[in-house]
Amino acid sequence: MNSLESVMVKLKQLAPLSLAASWDNVGLLVEPSPPKYISKIMLTNDLTSGVMEEAKDKTVDLIISYHPPIFTPIKRLTQDSWKQRLVVECIENRIALFSPHTSFDAVKDGVNDWLISAFDYKKDTLAPIEVTEEFPDGLTHALEIEIDPSKLKEIRDQVLLSQLPAESRLRKNKEAFKTHPVKVGSTETLKLCVECNKSELTSMMKGLTLNSCLEHLSIKQLMKAPRTTTGFGRKAELSNSISLDAAIEMVKSHLKLQHVSVAKSQSKQTDKIESVAVCAGSGSGVLGSVQADLLLTGEMSHHEVLDAVHRGCNVILCHHSNTERGYLKVVEEKLSKSFGDSMQVFLADSDSDPLIVV
Repeated sequence: MNSLESVMVKLKQLAPLSLAASWDNVGLLVEPSPPKYISKIMLTNDLTSGVMEEAKDKTVDLIISYHPPIFTPIKRLTQDSWKQRLVVECIENRIALFSPHTSFDAVKDGVNDWLISAFDYKKDTLAPIEVTEEFPDGLTHALEIEIDPSKLKEIRDQVLLSQLPAESRLRKNKEAFKTHPVKVGSTETLKLCVECNKSELTSMMKGLTLNSCLEHLSIKQLMKAPRTTTGFGRKAELSNSISLDAAIEMVKSHLKLQHVSVAKSQSKQTDKIESVAVCAGSGSGVLGSVQADLLLTGEMSHHEVLDAVHRGCNVILCHHSNTERGYLKVVEEKLSKSFGDSMQVFLADSDSDPLIVV
């Protein structure tokens, strides 16, 4: 048997959690009391009631759910919500729960590389689609103020922190305030710096104004952080141009679907496809400004589709999880090879997209 800790090490090697989006909730979400050993792993795109029943019937030790079942904060564990009930069932049955989500989207040879492999593309043109993200914790500004070193504690505690709510993260963590020595001529001063969100900045500015401390103040807006090497989508040029109809058949075959939704370009006279951009799941935030002959994703809103076709793109939509689920077969094979005979790894039979075409 493998300990839960050793299994976590291999999962994080497969797709480092540092690649996930800052807003995501990835990693070990439910950890049974130790010692916990893993001999059966079940993979699913979504942890639903049906999948949980299957896990219990098959005495699964670990569920890897691509989508995190715990996403927004949970204040209680009761029977009132289906998601809370599933967490309770994991705990009661000593089933560990792990979610990789956007770390699988971003990693090389991950979900999006698998999705774009529906097409024959020029390998040297494959590139991640750059995505920018807000700083962690919603940080938006950096406040800097030059002060007399002897007044550091007074200005930090009485001028700045005193204006913040008692539960503020800055009041609880004074180490967030950094100091740097500054020399102006022969005068030694300190520069007091802190990264904050808009609400915190507004509160601290009130204290600075009341205490007439604005003379040596500067405020910088934090730039969004680019993720140029591990984007949450992929784009490539095809080896040969193909028709839209041919592209549709390739997608159906790769995803094992009978039907897809298609929107045709409104600004091109030809339906030839020479470039493709993909984003598994919801492509709204990733493909919104991408220029390619074809955009492939799970879902986009009505107006996002209209924007795409009017800038010259064709669009194929396949329902959200249909663009992700097939990659779990790749993960199953990787984990089976990694663990060998010491582990049973299998896909959940009851996992499927909630939407069907009738």
